[in-house]
Amino acid sequence: MRFPNFYGEWEVKKLGEIGEIVNGLTYSPNDIAENGVLVLRSSNVQNRNLAFEDNVYVRTDNYNPVQENDILICVRNGSKNLIGKNALINKENEGVAFGAFMSIYRSSFNRFLFHWFDTNQYKEVVHKNLGATINSINGSDLRKFKVPFPSIKEQTKISSFLSKIDERIQTQSKIIEGLKKLKVATAKKIFSQEFRFKDDKGNDFSEWEEILLGEVMSIPEKTKAQNIDKNKLLTVKLHLKGVLKNDNTDTLSFGATNYFIRKKGQFIYGKQNLFNGAFDIIPDEFDGFLSSGDVPTLEINNSKINSSFLLYLMGRKEFYKPLEDFATGSGSKRIHEKTLLGIKIPFPSLPEQTKIANFLSAIDSKIDIESQLLQKLEEQKKFLLQNMFV
Repeated sequence: MRFPNFYGEWEVKKLGEIGEIVNGLTYSPNDIAENGVLVLRSSNVQNRNLAFEDNVYVRTDNYNPVQENDILICVRNGSKNLIGKNALINKENEGVAFGAFMSIYRSSFNRFLFHWFDTNQYKEVVHKNLGATINSINGSDLRKFKVPFPSIKEQTKISSFLSKIDERIQTQSKIIEGLKKLKVATAKKIFSQEFRFKDDKGNDFSEWEEILLGEVMSIPEKTKAQNIDKNKLLTVKLHLKGVLKNDNTDTLSFGATNYFIRKKGQFIYGKQNLFNGAFDIIPDEFDGFLSSGDVPTLEINNSKINSSFLLYLMGRKEFYKPLEDFATGSGSKRIHEKTLLGIKIPFPSLPEQTKIANFLSAIDSKIDIESQLLQKLEEQKKFLLQNMFV
């Protein structure tokens, strides 16, 4: 795939022929000081952009400062998957340092080359050059990386086009992040009762009560599975990722564990990770699936509580994180069903619950729509990279 009016074969050059590798700063814990120079590390590179939530400052006058259009690369890390991740240095970030586990690639062509550093071709070369014992790539290897190299005019055209897509992706990501923050802030106001809904006639709803979860949920009668189908086992993911079919069943010992039949609409959670957001409502497609006693279910009384409201109530970190204090046992601590049912919750009327659930669900739907658009933009970028850099 090429732009019109560009002809002829691209050259192939090694990175070392058209630029240089600059090594990072080595420092000790004693060098760290709040009034020092910022040292960019792997944690400062997020989604090919610089992030500044986890900063380290070092007292030193002897370092290689980053320059505009430098490409900052992670060359050593405990996680193999992070090797090779990179970000482009902008004008406002000039002059800071970078750590010894990072390198800078510096050339006059980085506005173009930065997009090659996002291709599968680059990622495959990085993977092939990883150290045998240490997750790293060294400068001599980087210099040997071969890149497709068109004319300067075509480089500029490609770089400008792909940069516009990157800007659109960044804008879309910010839209999604803004909606997520809106949801968190709105939920906080709702569940603190700082914000209250009105009924359909414009009147106030009744005052909220405080009840036990056991007043709206109960322990169902357990039906032990006689035949265990490994294709019908459930798992609950951490961080509110929901309930899924367990695809990692090859290492499970079925003879040593009892499994129970679960029903759609039940509340399901991981005893050891409830306080890490491991809970959900079982959807229709998982009706009749199985889970162990460590992933129990509770029956929800839908005449008293809206299931979606329950998830929004419990799905706030300020609610589920403190539940760790209720976990018991030696070794891996667990929150048992009776313990969970003894937890107090704020409790509005059912009509107000429905209003709350519908409102927060509308924000979730908007997040889903914007996320789908982001995915399409990312797929478009991936397609272009695969077909331009060949």
